[in-house]
Amino acid sequence: MYESLKDKVVLITGSTSGIGRQMARQLCEDGATVIINYAHNEEQAKDTEKEFNEKNYKFDIMKADISNIDDVEKVMNEIKNKYGKLDFLVNNAATDYMESIEEFDIEHFKKEIEVNLIARFVLIQKAIPLLKKSNTPKIINIASRLAERPMLDSSAYCVAEAGTVMLTKVSALELAKYNIKVNTVSPSMTLTPLALQSYTNEDIEEMSRKNPSRRLGTPEDTANLVCFLLSDKADYINGENLNVNGGILLV
Repeated sequence: MYESLKDKVVLITGSTSGIGRQMARQLCEDGATVIINYAHNEEQAKDTEKEFNEKNYKFDIMKADISNIDDVEKVMNEIKNKYGKLDFLVNNAATDYMESIEEFDIEHFKKEIEVNLIARFVLIQKAIPLLKKSNTPKIINIASRLAERPMLDSSAYCVAEAGTVMLTKVSALELAKYNIKVNTVSPSMTLTPLALQSYTNEDIEEMSRKNPSRRLGTPEDTANLVCFLLSDKADYINGENLNVNGGILLV
């Protein structure tokens, strides 16, 4: 538990499932007010709202397509009107199309860059006025191990995540004058509900064997690091890409 997270206002994009939802849970448990964002899945949003209400968490749910600038501005205006500031922005939302370079649909490629890179830039840009009103402003961009290691049939994703790592670095440099700290967290293959639907038990066992830690990541692994980075314990960490992968980049 991080006492310094109490009463902080946090926006987490794409936070009604998987890693995003777990980050929201843990930040709420530490006393933060979490703004949960989703784009389309009403069922997941209602399920998240039900769970968080039952736990008496402090939260809001805001529907917005982060690849739409008007939607982003609307969210920022809602935060401004209700809270007057934003302490933390966590850019978590992402999409992924798996296609070979030879067959990649250019519209899919553009969409992935739009959501996984351009939208993160826009969110940072539009959040700056609210972050400047905080005493402890921080931004975390959730990327991937594929920012550093290419994978077959994932050209757009790899390019977008590598771009996110550099976006973090230039943002940390430019926003230092406002004391806004910016870091990247890069998980590896994580056992989210989506992953469990996409892979067989045999696939998961094989991927686990290949990892030096002999297991795959959990949403808690990433959420634990994010909570630490947002706490006052990590005030001197800035512009970094921190991997949460059990050592998979070593092999």
